[in-house]
Amino acid sequence: MNEPNLLDTAPHICPIPLENLRAHPMNANVMSDAMLDKLTAHMRRGGRYPPLIVRPMPGDPDESTGLYQLLDGHHRWAALNRIGHTHAHCVIWDVDDEQAAILMATLNRLEGHDDPHRRAALVGELHERFERTVKQLGDLLPESTHEVDKLLALRRETPRPAAPKPLSDMPAAVHFFLSGEDRQRLNTALKHIGGPRERALMHMVQEIEPHA
Repeated sequence: MNEPNLLDTAPHICPIPLENLRAHPMNANVMSDAMLDKLTAHMRRGGRYPPLIVRPMPGDPDESTGLYQLLDGHHRWAALNRIGHTHAHCVIWDVDDEQAAILMATLNRLEGHDDPHRRAALVGELHERFERTVKQLGDLLPESTHEVDKLLALRRETPRPAAPKPLSDMPAAVHFFLSGEDRQRLNTALKHIGGPRERALMHMVQEIEPHA
């Protein structure tokens, strides 16, 4: 497949309503609340920000809904919502799913940080769905081929369930019957020892075991 030449035409920036923007489901870039607070404050003070990069919402061939999918600028979108803006400056790129995934894997490394598992899912999508080799991904993405291999291995990993405890190690309920008077004596003794009732009871057992 031919790579898009993104420098063929000068970018045209247009305002798009924030409510018409949708996050890309494969976005791996995350930002802490503290960092988002700083970004919001910076944008509020300066009033300027790099335009968001979007594409027409996939599955909407006639673009009748006016919806767009974010490729770059998820955090700026969130900050604009916080500030109370109604529109965002956007550049519209007409790219397919594979090109969008590649752009997501490169542009979004410039701010925030990647969640490793989301990053692994994104790289795995390029590797499996779009049949990109590890060598190709190493050439296209910021990662080396070795790092791509590690991400693909992370995606394949499934957490192993913890081995169940043997029944002999599981807590078991103990039932016995006492007269009202004996029950009161037991409760008083357990309260005197203190702590959880089961531990207090075992303390009483340990006290008499050497004499048994």
